Amino acid sequence: MQHDVIVVGAGPAGSTTAFECGRRGASVLILDRAKFPRDKPCGGGVSIRSAKLLPFDLSPVVERTISWIRFSWRQSGDFGRDYPQPVTYLTQRSRLDAFLLQKAVDVGVAFVPHAQVKDIRRAKSGVEVLAGAVWHQGRTLVAADGANGIAARLAGIPARLSLGVALEGNITPKEGVLQRWNATMGFDLGDVPGGYGWLFPKGDHVNVGVGGWRTAGPTLRRRLDRLVRYYGFEPGQLWGLRGHYLPVRTGASCLTEGNALAVGDAAGLLDPLTGEGIYAAIFSGQTASEHLAAYLSGAAPSLAGYEDELRETLLPELDAGRTLHTLFHLSPRMYVRLQRRSPKVWQAVCKLLRGERSYLDVRRRLGLGWHLAALIAAVTYLVTSLRREAAYGGAHGQGQRGLLGRLRTPA
Repeated sequence: MQHDVIVVGAGPAGSTTAFECGRRGASVLILDRAKFPRDKPCGGGVSIRSAKLLPFDLSPVVERTISWIRFSWRQSGDFGRDYPQPVTYLTQRSRLDAFLLQKAVDVGVAFVPHAQVKDIRRAKSGVEVLAGAVWHQGRTLVAADGANGIAARLAGIPARLSLGVALEGNITPKEGVLQRWNATMGFDLGDVPGGYGWLFPKGDHVNVGVGGWRTAGPTLRRRLDRLVRYYGFEPGQLWGLRGHYLPVRTGASCLTEGNALAVGDAAGLLDPLTGEGIYAAIFSGQTASEHLAAYLSGAAPSLAGYEDELRETLLPELDAGRTLHTLFHLSPRMYVRLQRRSPKVWQAVCKLLRGERSYLDVRRRLGLGWHLAALIAAVTYLVTSLRREAAYGGAHGQGQRGLLGRLRTPA
């Protein structure tokens, strides 16, 4: 059987693409190496702006609704900010991903678990995907197998990525999640180069993690232990400890090749400022489905319109996020002070999380000042990147798998 669309990967990007294609009447097959539900390294935050993209309610899998954030600077001087409306939802990826996959199955999408992709063959007439020992035929291909996936590379559209890295674990308090974290999440700034630490409460446990530049990888276990103690727990209470990469797309990356395209983390579509990828996963999946439908119906000669549209919509937003990330890390302490003292800064952050304002809105408000800020950020990013990589390469020369293995080892 030849399917209209073969999607490799059943995360938010893949399931969203499949759902949207399926409800348009396309025959869709999802292949994933795992059986669902399955867990995945991720803090489990779903911003309100991400949830607004979906045509259905996420409440069945929401474990906490957040309207408070507690900030701290290098595990000291914490303070809280509250907002009259929710700013984000917290869930577990095992539940969220299974929920989105089921939505796709409900509209007629076929799903094959335990289907490890080994090879992809592309031709003008279609694609062939070898998963396990079985070849599957389709007219188009969607690479949605994440930062560590191989589908995009095998299809001829490998993403050029700048990698961050994170380490996280869970703690189940004997007395249950404390009341102070009922509708509150925590962010600790200034300790992790290029990133931050967090505490996200779930139904019966909390998720604690640290993430930042890849060069901070060998120090993350020590930093995580320190953060865990700051929040009142012991490192020995951690379970489900996992390291993972944060893939940030570079401007040179392509998103399509012939009858194949990439979405979500597989395309490096991650917010550089927050490290959050679910918004871009859903947005890119929905956009991809529109262009797949046009291509399959003969209304479009290729899938190039997908990349063209993202270059007009999502990619400028992510580029602005990269600039803001660089500017933020020039002086994260200044941001903490502003957050403590300025209600306007807090309100701006909440509006970003709720989708009421975008990074591009920030750029427009700054006017000519943005161009100066972008120049400073570009030069700073280049210089600091070269310095970090030079130091990292000399002291920690190793492959990606080696780094992830080291993350879980106490320093």
